[in-house]
Amino acid sequence: MQTGKEAAVRLFGFSLWYLSAHLISKLGNIAIEEAYLGTAEQALSTKTPPWQLLIGIILSEIMLSLAWIILFLVCAAAMIGFSDIWKGTLALIGNIAVFCGISLLGMIGIGVFILGLSFRLKQVGAVTEVLLYYLLMFSGFFLSPKLLPSVFHILNSLSPLSWAVQGMRAGWQALVPASLVSCFWILVGASILRWQWNWARKTGRLGSYV
Repeated sequence: MQTGKEAAVRLFGFSLWYLSAHLISKLGNIAIEEAYLGTAEQALSTKTPPWQLLIGIILSEIMLSLAWIILFLVCAAAMIGFSDIWKGTLALIGNIAVFCGISLLGMIGIGVFILGLSFRLKQVGAVTEVLLYYLLMFSGFFLSPKLLPSVFHILNSLSPLSWAVQGMRAGWQALVPASLVSCFWILVGASILRWQWNWARKTGRLGSYV
């Protein structure tokens, strides 16, 4: 059983994955869910701008997930030892706060990217399960990075979650690449969402589930 700093890295790495998984799953499936329920057109016909609806969804998912994350951390600390977890967390508190925050923005970007694709490819939400499994297993908190083949390190160079774990372990030298990767996904996600949103509006596919 890991203790101290390494335990803190693994616990907060998993917590960040859990939070990101909820966000990405919600964003990847919300278009088809609203279409099946027949509420898509109703929601979009309100005076609330679509970007405000998107922010509301993201914030609500974060708040819901945080309650479970806090419970998980308390249970994990009780099993490992509050003293060990507390010392490890205090030693890395700056890294944890900064890199988890940066990574979360990048993961939101990935979720927005998948949301954009879902306007054209309605079943893309199902593919997110494969992505989330990959992020769980190979981001560096579940399996040691030393055990991963080179191809996974190449793929992880574009993973905000992987950079968060590296940042918590390696320190501030990972700040620039972590920030660049998150900015990349935010820009890509926003661009794809805008493009596919305009396409769906022009073709009348916003409320369609096919």
